[in-house]
Amino acid sequence: MFELYQIIVPLVSLVFIWSLLQRFWRGTASWQETLVGMFFWVAVILFSFFPDFFSNLIARVFGIKSNINAVIFFCLGLIFFFQYKLFFLFKQQQTALTELTRKIALQDHEKRKE
Repeated sequence: MFELYQIIVPLVSLVFIWSLLQRFWRGTASWQETLVGMFFWVAVILFSFFPDFFSNLIARVFGIKSNINAVIFFCLGLIFFFQYKLFFLFKQQQTALTELTRKIALQDHEKRKE
């Protein structure tokens, strides 16, 4: 017998997968982003269908006795990883914005000299 979350989570995940595929077809998402996103959402679907199997697997791999604690620690690790990636992207955008501002300022200065 399926639990309610085992019906809702896959349906919501399929909506996100469809959205990701549409973004790829429109050219607003790269194939790498699409592949990683698809992997993530398929993993969410599998985890919703077999929660005990995957939580026990994570517990065994990391050597944690309780499968719930293993899932919590695993998710915390993912959160820290994504936070690092967001920080790195923010720094890249900040650098690009600084370079663009400098180029515009130099162009504006050259125009005023003429």
